[in-house]
Amino acid sequence: MKTDLNLLRILLAVHETGSVTAAAARLDISQPAASAALGRLRRVLGDPLFVRRGLRMHATPLAQGILGKTREVIDVIDRDILTPPTFDPATCRGEAAICLSEIGEVVLLPPLYRLLRVQAPGLALKTLSLGPDELDQALYEGRIDMAIGYFPDLKGADIYQQRLFSHRLACVVREGHPIRGPRMTMAQFRRAEHLLVRDGSRTMEMYEHYIRSQGIERRIGVQMSHYMSVPGLVEESDLVVVLPRTIAERFARGGRLRVLAPPAGIPRYDLKQYWHRRFHNDPRIRWLRGVVFQLFDGYLATPAQGTASALPARRGEDAIVTRARRGG
Repeated sequence: MKTDLNLLRILLAVHETGSVTAAAARLDISQPAASAALGRLRRVLGDPLFVRRGLRMHATPLAQGILGKTREVIDVIDRDILTPPTFDPATCRGEAAICLSEIGEVVLLPPLYRLLRVQAPGLALKTLSLGPDELDQALYEGRIDMAIGYFPDLKGADIYQQRLFSHRLACVVREGHPIRGPRMTMAQFRRAEHLLVRDGSRTMEMYEHYIRSQGIERRIGVQMSHYMSVPGLVEESDLVVVLPRTIAERFARGGRLRVLAPPAGIPRYDLKQYWHRRFHNDPRIRWLRGVVFQLFDGYLATPAQGTASALPARRGEDAIVTRARRGG
């Protein structure tokens, strides 16, 4: 026998209020609708369920026998099934899985880790580097909570994206390098001997595509796949290396390297956070992407452009989140 759950709500409300009219008011339905629902339940169970004595309706033995279980079932549904889930970062456990490039791990991971240790001390961070096809599937399956970086291949209609900051490239040379001034000219860029890093990131891949599309020829002296050896090689040579500004400035902190603006025309790239529509309303993911946006919105803004402290109040998420198919 199949019974509409709403009929059981009527049964419970009539019992607790003592009248069909009061039950209808509690459930925010009309009195005729409540009477009709009670009539249906009576026909299904073959019992009057309630009889009137004075101003109050009293349950029959059959109704009394099912009222206890009815209350339990409705309480479970209302409390555990229909109540929107919540997330408390202070008490959460588990891990947050984020797709980051090598540069993202060096630059973005430390401040994110420090903030999570304060707000969510029980949440462990896990980073992975995945190709575009595998990343799309991992986001769908929930193996990856989000991706942070430059991922132009994440274009599916089910992918959401939110811009964080503009990713600029910079040239790095040793202190005392023959090239002077704050910016490298295109002529200097062409004459220089270059250290080329192919780390598999889309940012550097798009940079290489731009170089080829413009017919810019370089002298490649060294080509490598990782960044760890870059400072030592550049410090001891006249090599020029093009890097994302974030990592370039980190390498230059030791005082033996200089950061130069690249030749005019070399493009910037927007870094974004990406997540799947399947988890768009998940409280944990909503909280996590809010934390990321809080940390990195306008991350590389200069005082002239407006720093994070000088910006107006942050915009609501709905105004800045887009579906990947519409662009960022």
